[in-house]
Amino acid sequence: MQPQFKPFILERQGCPLHYWVGGPQGAPLVVFTHGACVDHRSFDPHAPVVAEQYRVLTWDVRGHGLSQPAGAPFSIPLAVEDLLALMDALGYPKAVLVGHSNGTYISQELAYRFPERVQALALADGTCITWPRSALDRWILNASATVMNWLPFETLKKSGLPYISARQEVQAYTYQAFSMLTKAQFIALWNGVITCLHDEPDYRIRQPLLLLHGDDDRTGDIKKIAPLWAAQTPNCQYEVIPNAKHFAILDDPERFTRLLLDFLAQWAPLTAA
Repeated sequence: MQPQFKPFILERQGCPLHYWVGGPQGAPLVVFTHGACVDHRSFDPHAPVVAEQYRVLTWDVRGHGLSQPAGAPFSIPLAVEDLLALMDALGYPKAVLVGHSNGTYISQELAYRFPERVQALALADGTCITWPRSALDRWILNASATVMNWLPFETLKKSGLPYISARQEVQAYTYQAFSMLTKAQFIALWNGVITCLHDEPDYRIRQPLLLLHGDDDRTGDIKKIAPLWAAQTPNCQYEVIPNAKHFAILDDPERFTRLLLDFLAQWAPLTAA
């Protein structure tokens, strides 16, 4: 029987942060953080399995899913503060951070600002936010919000679906979760996402890192940077998920869960609970 998750709400800076907790108390904490425009259901195939052994926290990031209204304008640093508040509410000084897409940016920023709060990281389909980028790359990224503002909202919601996943059920979930937002809410979120990059040439993630992406992930520079990022990061396990796109964790959920459990067994042993 899979563990039951109990729902909670933490009111913080004008936003009711919805989060769910399951698994044995006292076991190492594993936090699942979803990507932009979706919600905690991104980890429905994985969180219950992990919660059979670990304490698990899933949440709707500010401005996503049930965590509405967003209250204070969304930003990655604010999301980091939100997550720290949730960890504090659970009484955990440290956690393993598991992120997908924008969830990897929140996880990376937390590790950068508060490394003592992070035991290990598992990052799926996200780029390195501290990687040095050209002025042209930054201009294109900053201009993206203006371009998106010109497009009809239905076009925005549907145009990226073939790049997200080839699986119809994954596309359907993405569209449904995205549709919980208004266009204005989406643009506000996107403006918060694109400002997360900061060049830190000498910075390296020092915690153990599981880094993975789909072999057909064509989103941004994820696939280009990932092998370079892995090569310069100590204690990095780099995996490419076959026959997967940007939502690799849902394109092959069984493979992702196996990789994650093996990673946790090595770097968050239950004997440490």
